[in-house]
Amino acid sequence: MKRLSATTKLTVAAMATALGVLFMYAASLTPVGRLPFCFLASLVIWIPLNERGGFLPALLCWLATAGVTFLIVSNKLYACAYLLFFGAYGFLKLGTDILIPDRFIAFIIKLIIMNSLTVLALWISSLVLQQNVFYMIPEYPLYIMIPVLEIAFIAYELLYTLCIRAFDEHLRSVIIPRR
Repeated sequence: MKRLSATTKLTVAAMATALGVLFMYAASLTPVGRLPFCFLASLVIWIPLNERGGFLPALLCWLATAGVTFLIVSNKLYACAYLLFFGAYGFLKLGTDILIPDRFIAFIIKLIIMNSLTVLALWISSLVLQQNVFYMIPEYPLYIMIPVLEIAFIAYELLYTLCIRAFDEHLRSVIIPRR
């Protein structure tokens, strides 16, 4: 894969930021389809992140998307969710997949980290942002909620992997041409 210039990487990161903000804004407006738009916002971080030398542009994209989402979306929970969960997942996935060769152990570590980030997001939203997110969660027993959350994380990981694989194999060369 041919290395991209710094200008191209920054341009790709800016386009990914615009798409991420658009998806987060759409998630805040639509009564249905909030999770798919948040999922799409988490996918666009992969575009600059998986380029050679793309960590810094992807980091700028992540922070800019979270910042602009915080500024334009009235419900600050979306910015918190993007910053701690949806935007961070691309970095988490790439890091664990590179550093840990065993796919099962990498998957377990991702699951543990995402559970920790979920708890952190709930804590920040309730204490720092002064928003009660627990009213949105149905009052089911904990022994039902935890497996449902784990199944959701597993589905998220599998769908994310499928989407980035399809992007890398079929769309990356079309969207970011190599000369």
